[in-house]
Amino acid sequence: MQDQLALINIIRSQKAKYCRFVDTKKWEDFADLIVENPILRFYSTDDELLYGFGSAAEWIQLMKSYLDGAHTIHQVHNDEIEVVSDSEVRVIWSMEDYLILAEGDDRPASMHGYGHYYETWRLEDGKWRLAELDLRRTILEIKPRT
Repeated sequence: MQDQLALINIIRSQKAKYCRFVDTKKWEDFADLIVENPILRFYSTDDELLYGFGSAAEWIQLMKSYLDGAHTIHQVHNDEIEVVSDSEVRVIWSMEDYLILAEGDDRPASMHGYGHYYETWRLEDGKWRLAELDLRRTILEIKPRT
């Protein structure tokens, strides 16, 4: 198995890019961090499944549309990283995000959330990519438009 500390730092770097690419809307770069057919699930604070995706392209298209004109920040910390093998790593990240959304549809003015990402990263074609993600929120504050 490769040097675990080096691998852990690679995964940390990949997740940092994930956050930066969403916030700067670099969707092609973001797509390169994800396997083509990931398992993606997003839960409410009541542990109710809100959204699920099996296609990176479908998920990114939804985010691209929803975040158009928005200002966002995504932060992760307190990582718990388990190296399963030379080609698989599981991680739990503490997360916080804040979104100031553009007007349109029924979007609120802003959303501020906390929770945990439960992820599996896999080595694919020589690059570590996100294969599974569950976002389980513990707090979600939604500010409606006035």
